[in-house]
Amino acid sequence: MTFNRSRVLMFMVLLVGTLAAVGNGTPASAAPGAPAAPQGVGDASCSAPAPHGFSDVPTNYFANTAIAWLVEAGITTGTTPTTFSPNNQVTRAEMAVFLHRNAGEPAPAGPHNFTDVPTNYFANTAIAWLVEAGITTGTTPTTFSPNDQVNRAQMAVFLWRNTCARGLDSPTLSLAAGGRHTCAVRDDATVDCWGWNTSGELGDGTTTQRNTPTPVIGLTDVTAISTGDHHSCALISNGTAKCWGTNADGELGDGTTTQRLTPTAVTGLTNATAITAGTNHTCALINNGTAKCWGWNDSGRLGDGTTTKRTTPTAVTGLTNATAITAGGTHTCALLANRTVTCWGNNAYGQIAQNTNVPRLAPTLVAGLSNVTAITAGDTHTCALTVGRTATCWGGNFAGELGDGTTTQRNVPTAVTGLTNATAITAGDYHTCATTNGTAKCWGWNDSGQLGDGTTTQRNVPTAVTGLTEVSAITAGTSHTCATTTDTVKCWGRNSEGQLGNGTTNDRTTP
Repeated sequence: MTFNRSRVLMFMVLLVGTLAAVGNGTPASAAPGAPAAPQGVGDASCSAPAPHGFSDVPTNYFANTAIAWLVEAGITTGTTPTTFSPNNQVTRAEMAVFLHRNAGEPAPAGPHNFTDVPTNYFANTAIAWLVEAGITTGTTPTTFSPNDQVNRAQMAVFLWRNTCARGLDSPTLSLAAGGRHTCAVRDDATVDCWGWNTSGELGDGTTTQRNTPTPVIGLTDVTAISTGDHHSCALISNGTAKCWGTNADGELGDGTTTQRLTPTAVTGLTNATAITAGTNHTCALINNGTAKCWGWNDSGRLGDGTTTKRTTPTAVTGLTNATAITAGGTHTCALLANRTVTCWGNNAYGQIAQNTNVPRLAPTLVAGLSNVTAITAGDTHTCALTVGRTATCWGGNFAGELGDGTTTQRNVPTAVTGLTNATAITAGDYHTCATTNGTAKCWGWNDSGQLGDGTTTQRNVPTAVTGLTEVSAITAGTSHTCATTTDTVKCWGRNSEGQLGNGTTNDRTTP
């Protein structure tokens, strides 16, 4: 059954005030003044609305929460008391106009780049605003497909995002930059992801690239997030974990090698207190100071004394009293309660700080390193923050990612030049960043502007990120970096897959 405009307008009247249909089928002119918010919207729960009771919307349906919110907010009802008819249709252009009016018809910051939406099109301004606001993207980077129909389930998601999930205006508890995607935990303990999605690493049930934050389906009570090259994992408040994305090497830990487009429980993992995703392996810290790892295991990166791939969590051999854990490209390290560091896995570039290139299949102490407060692992290098708020790094140094003023590989911890008052540190593939005095400094490879200094010039020592203040957390991906400030998330660097989340695919050399 076609979902006609009269039904859409009847539903949207609570959103946009009085509307009148015009003869040519385009939406009517806006009523004077800003439209009032629908009655009940302010009281509706964005993340946990009351159950809807529709027999045609199962609880695992992608729009289940959005539909429950839509009904609880008083925006619409079902087509019958027990059915919602989620597949009935409206158009993308009409949806854009309705949402734009509900927001008070704000002016977008700039034009869109859609070739199929001319400037004199009735929904031109609304579409530009809709994409800029992060409610949706084009069907391709250059087309919006305004005449494509939107089913009722998609309509529910648009309305929900418009009120509950637009952008990343609310504070985040955890932020993680992966290979070519990024994820953040909101203050309501849900997760948004954006960027590359060919393997389902965004967890939205599709393999569609997203240039703006998109809710991960069915994920709640999250306390931390970590992202690998093509997979993501979330720590749940009850000590369990869920992962999604590529799974060719068992990095999701669900006992299979099947790709997952939505979060899937890690098999048998309990009492976890931290989680970290490497290139294609994952590890979790357990509350008794031990750790478990799973996924690809060449060079012994799982630390179980073997090189056997594991599709479920496997105990790291002999590890006790661990307080933090970090997974790199092909190695893993843990911080111990006595503030020393132990590492295992590949050592081809000195990333586990041993004097030979021989890999280690079980934890091995990093010599000469003490008073450590935080650790981070990149592709082939590792860094540690110390009690004195300085930093030390070791391993591959192809692009100056160790920050010692050289490009010389270091097999032992080496001081980062000129870094003081550092409070957090993060390693990308070939660059590193640290927070200091509410600002940030980065060093290493800078081909896409991932250092945030306004250039693409490689830096061998820490260099200030331009215009970034009030930083509370920072995370480095393959070629991009993101930071949380007091009221927002800012990203910079490579953006070819939308990993910066700003609605474009343009690289940025500053936040």
